[in-house]
Amino acid sequence: MSPVKIEEHVILDAAAEEFAKLGYDGARVDSIARIAGVNKATLYYRVGDKEELYRRVVLRGQAVFHNAVIQAIENSETATETVTNILKEIANNALENILIPSIILREIAGNAKTLPQEGLDGLKKFMDTTRAIVTMGIEDGVFRDVDPTALQFMITGAIFSLSLTSRMRVLVNSDNPGPITPDQIAVSISDILLNGLLKEGNRQ
Repeated sequence: MSPVKIEEHVILDAAAEEFAKLGYDGARVDSIARIAGVNKATLYYRVGDKEELYRRVVLRGQAVFHNAVIQAIENSETATETVTNILKEIANNALENILIPSIILREIAGNAKTLPQEGLDGLKKFMDTTRAIVTMGIEDGVFRDVDPTALQFMITGAIFSLSLTSRMRVLVNSDNPGPITPDQIAVSISDILLNGLLKEGNRQ
């Protein structure tokens, strides 16, 4: 990897840390430069201003999760298997890239007011993918006709929340903190999504 690319990577990592902690409005370029170990002139030259830093961080994070979803789809044959594999891939990537769930949940809380247009386009692409999976499951006769948008936000919201709250859940209930590892998170959510809460015979 070239020195330029290494520097960009370090700067974007520092920016992700700052944006995850303080959000777009609270983040400061001075702080990002300090965390990255570069001066502001170098930061602006290598990446750009605060808006460009945020755009690059968001798109880099989205690319990670988009690739994970594509990988899950390619390794699946049925709609049920696809959902299960997507849950596993997203959970794995959420814990490996823990700053991204923080940034995305901040955007959700702020109604995407600072999300760049490319980020909105990426969200739409994910929605279209979820809709296609639900449609496949309906056509296969294994899924009910559910709202794919609600399903998408249930999946990502649950995975991101569980990924970010493992320490808190251990502090609250160390004997039973709920799912901690990516596999535990994926299995727990998959069970509830695919099998529901009600026992057989009590389902409406």
